[in-house]
Amino acid sequence: MKEYQMFFFDVDGTLLDNRNHRISPAVMEALTRLQKNGKKIVISSGRDVNTILMMPQLAAIAWDGYICRNGSVIADAQKTELFRVFFDQETMAGLEAVSAQLHSPIQYMGHDDWLNCPPTPDFIAACEFFHRDPTAINVRATRPDDQATMALAFDAADSDYAAYRTIPGLTVLPTPFHYADLVLRGIDKGVGIARLCQHFHIDPQATMAFGDGINDLEMLQAAGVGVAMGQGREEIKAIADYVTDSVDRDGIVTALQAFGQL
Repeated sequence: MKEYQMFFFDVDGTLLDNRNHRISPAVMEALTRLQKNGKKIVISSGRDVNTILMMPQLAAIAWDGYICRNGSVIADAQKTELFRVFFDQETMAGLEAVSAQLHSPIQYMGHDDWLNCPPTPDFIAACEFFHRDPTAINVRATRPDDQATMALAFDAADSDYAAYRTIPGLTVLPTPFHYADLVLRGIDKGVGIARLCQHFHIDPQATMAFGDGINDLEMLQAAGVGVAMGQGREEIKAIADYVTDSVDRDGIVTALQAFGQL
């Protein structure tokens, strides 16, 4: 069996189940065994480092690196940033214009997070999915000097966010949960894999990546082996090297065993 040196894990729907947002004991044990065997394990998420570390189960793991905000922020094991990119002014202006047109808020993620106009039912539904208090985020107008690495738009669960797709240089990544991730075109989790492989002097072909959503597509393609979770999007399964069991059936463990890594 080939030995893989670094493993990348999406969070929601991959490490964490979509009901209780918990990591199963079997997956926790598998992550521990990988590190004991000298392998590196990396979080790869739309979340930021602080949000990841607010979750006790994730904070309890000594991650070797972090790909955050869908590749917009990359950090090492000490949370030292290796890379960060911000929206340009034209993209910010486009986001503000579409938000005003739709009367729908945007949650910006920069040095701090803010909602650019009052919450809507779709924003509240997205917060409920993540078990977050919708009143906890600051609501204020976007200032000319504000910087953001990523943003969230809110709409019905089946929306394709067509108005946001008209903004040049923007990638729109819908989810099934009343929100879409918005990132700069050319920035994705696959970029994060390339940068961390360079940082650790590891061949990308000696990596495995696990994901379930549209924002995991480039990550699965960039890794030596891309693993799609069993309940994941069909688009992800179509490009994956291996389709494993669902998150509820410990799909990470199934794949690691299939490739002889446990």
